[in-house]
Amino acid sequence: MTPPAGPGQRGVLKGHYEQIGTGPIAYLDETYHVEKDGRSRFYVMAAVVVLEPDRDALRNELDDLVPTGWWHTTNELRSTDGRTHVRTLLETLRVPDETCLIVDKVSVDDDDDKDGTRARGAVLGRLLTALHTAEHGTHPPVELAVIEEHRIARINNYDRAIRADLIVSGAIAQSMALVSVSPGSEHLLWLPDLACSAYRQKKVGARGDLFAVIEDLAHVMRLP
Repeated sequence: MTPPAGPGQRGVLKGHYEQIGTGPIAYLDETYHVEKDGRSRFYVMAAVVVLEPDRDALRNELDDLVPTGWWHTTNELRSTDGRTHVRTLLETLRVPDETCLIVDKVSVDDDDDKDGTRARGAVLGRLLTALHTAEHGTHPPVELAVIEEHRIARINNYDRAIRADLIVSGAIAQSMALVSVSPGSEHLLWLPDLACSAYRQKKVGARGDLFAVIEDLAHVMRLP
């Protein structure tokens, strides 16, 4: 669950969208398992890159499919009908219009990263760099990333610190913006939530049928 859409978030997004103009925008979300319960600990983050000419049409398509205006993939996957609904939303992503980048930190250190924070920094840094440099050649360089806002302010601040470190190191330019908002303010954030859930199901060995829907437009980068 994420915070409700704040009254100023849509205004903040509008300003960023106007500044970015016709450039592509990446929408980010994460899935992870960092509990020490005998299972593999991992941290995954996905970005869905949406081109400017497709942005409004894609958002409208999602809204038509989810008329309530509220979506959470994990909840939908608990029923057969919900799983069918998830597949339908995943099918809104099409080659070559959209691209999905996934960074998978396949192992989280038990001693040095008890809550997965360092793993989050590693995958976010790798993802922002790949997006900004258009590493895979399937989209133009990204200058704006929109990430789902976390309930814990410390984590949102940490994400901003990761971006700042990347700028200092020269991995990305100062022009690369990162903004945190609720999916209630931008329904296109449903897309990385869908991608993360589909990838997670395949990763943990449950079912791979949902990830198969987007596999042709997905690029997976694994970190040790």
